[in-house]
Amino acid sequence: MYNLPAVGSSFEEVVLYVLAAIVLIICLGCIYAFFRAIILFVFSNWKAEKIQAAWSSIRYMILWMFFTILFLFAAPGLLKFMDVRGAEQYTAKNVFTYMWKILSKASLLWNFFKESQEANQYDGKLYYDM
Repeated sequence: MYNLPAVGSSFEEVVLYVLAAIVLIICLGCIYAFFRAIILFVFSNWKAEKIQAAWSSIRYMILWMFFTILFLFAAPGLLKFMDVRGAEQYTAKNVFTYMWKILSKASLLWNFFKESQEANQYDGKLYYDM
């Protein structure tokens, strides 16, 4: 079984996890919008409304990427302006580091479910009958 490392509960770490989660959700939304635009272009049959929907999807993707970059570089200054404790730690590099921590913990959780399902497959139990 996996033992997940204990998460520190310092205020700075909580804020970094929140910032990283926001950036991760926006990045996943941009990836979704990109693939949605590709599918709309491919299956549009040259219909104007589907091509317009694909272009709108690309516009929203670019807009959200711009807001993400703006958020990454404006958040430290905004937090310093608000006199938040440890505001100098909220750099883009630290946000991406914590984003990687979130993704690695999510992959550990996925591996745990996969291995528990495979282990119980031969016992006749389903993974949710643990």
